[in-house]
This record gives sequence, structure tokens and C-alpha cells, in this order.
Amino acid sequence: MDSYLHLEYIVERQQKAWTVRMQGGDCAGFFPSRRDALKAALGDAERVCNLGHHVDVYARRVDGSLRRVAARPADRP
Repeated sequence: MDSYLHLEYIVERQQKAWTVRMQGGDCAGFFPSRRDALKAALGDAERVCNLGHHVDVYARRVDGSLRRVAARPADRP
């Protein structure tokens, strides 16, 4: 039986920079633009999916709500 993780990455503004928050916990890096943070989140989501996990990438809106940018399903046989 295979096991896999379901992860959520959230791109959001933190003070003067953009960051990627993992599972609502710690921030991973600081980026000068929202685009750079999204690019990093999507790139890492692809890498993690290649390891067999599922990743959803979200962007936080100004009103605090989340918009799903991409779902990266795990490659499952």
C-alpha cells in the first residue's frame, strides 16, 4: 500500500515581501514579487509531486480569502 501526503502551499504578503506558507505553518523564503513567490511555489509543488505527493497551491487575496492557483496530483499508478 502506498502512502502520500496532501500538502497546501499558500502564497501571501508578509510585511514588505511575498512568501510561501506551507500547511499554514512556517514561511519558506521571501520573494520580491508575487509572481516570484508563485513561480517558486509551483516549481516546488512539481518537485514534491514527482516524489508521489499531492500539492494544492493557493494565493491569498487582499480580503484574506484563498484562490486555488493549481492542483498538482501525485502520480498514481
